[in-house]
Amino acid sequence: MTAMPSRAAAQPLQAAPSEQVRAAIARGTDLPILDLGPYLAGVPGALEQLAADVKLIQEELGFFSVINHGIPHALIDESFRQTAKLFEIPMEEKLRHRVGYHHQGYLPPKASILKSEAIRTKIAENTKKDTNSAWLFMRNRTEDDPKVRANVRHRGLNQWPESLPEFRQTLYDYQLSMERLALKFLPIYARALELRADYFDSMFKAPEYYQRCAYYHPEEHLDEGQYALAPHSDGSFLTLLPMTPVPGLQVMTPSREWLSVSYVKDALIVNTGQILNRLSNDRFIATPHRVVNPPMKRYALTFFFYPDDDANVGPIPECVRPGDEIRYDSRSFYDFFVPYLDDLYHYNDAEFMKESESPGSLARSQ
Repeated sequence: MTAMPSRAAAQPLQAAPSEQVRAAIARGTDLPILDLGPYLAGVPGALEQLAADVKLIQEELGFFSVINHGIPHALIDESFRQTAKLFEIPMEEKLRHRVGYHHQGYLPPKASILKSEAIRTKIAENTKKDTNSAWLFMRNRTEDDPKVRANVRHRGLNQWPESLPEFRQTLYDYQLSMERLALKFLPIYARALELRADYFDSMFKAPEYYQRCAYYHPEEHLDEGQYALAPHSDGSFLTLLPMTPVPGLQVMTPSREWLSVSYVKDALIVNTGQILNRLSNDRFIATPHRVVNPPMKRYALTFFFYPDDDANVGPIPECVRPGDEIRYDSRSFYDFFVPYLDDLYHYNDAEFMKESESPGSLARSQ
């Protein structure tokens, strides 16, 4: 496990949150919108202003949207088109790639129950099967990758559909674009925590990610307490999600009400998960959210961004104020990730563990 960067004096922000962000949080009816254009263009002061806005958002709401983010709209549109095709291939082929030991592959509808200890304590125990279906992909690896050869759990080969070869290239291009953008967020979050701008660089030399291509199909009837995707909080450092005009995503506000996210053309939704929650010692929240039954077909291209497997995800020393309790243990990201997925996803049958374990893998009971 790599060591946490050394303690340094806090570096106070040189900007205050904008009135637009303050007003959006106070209203609680829509997400704050941040413009990344000036920052990506290197405009002086843009980083500090974004950091001040993100700091307030992450302490109060945990979700926002960004415009002028630099991801080509044509790539996002094509990724949505290919994802729609992904769920139209024959079921026989999809089931050949059913999600297994590495949590990579096809997840049929109503095949899992989403629940976790974090949500159990904040909301309620979920006992209903989610209605969505999904294809789950991690960072793309090759057969000679040491982690593939050792059968390290969740670090296996992605399962690509044979009948849709163009999907693989499109998703690969999409993931690389999202990774590049996610890395540009690192200085924003570092400054939002009043750390030096390059603080997180050493933790993201070979970042991991998890891509969830989801299909939310309208259901005529849902059981009470059943969702397209049940309430949960992400396990990511940050999550990037292109917006879709089809409604369904809801975010829990500080007053514990559900905010229905409104569509903003060409925008991305950004939120942080339990990794940044741990690193910040609870200063930055991992907000619960859910997807309700949509009025029509709805697709999602959720990109979960993580640090290196060996990065220390214990609380950053500068984020522990004098007199504060240290609320999380020091552990590697990988040692967090495996139990997180096991706690969150509960499958219907033994198909999940169809792949044999090896000395290089971690047991499900870790």
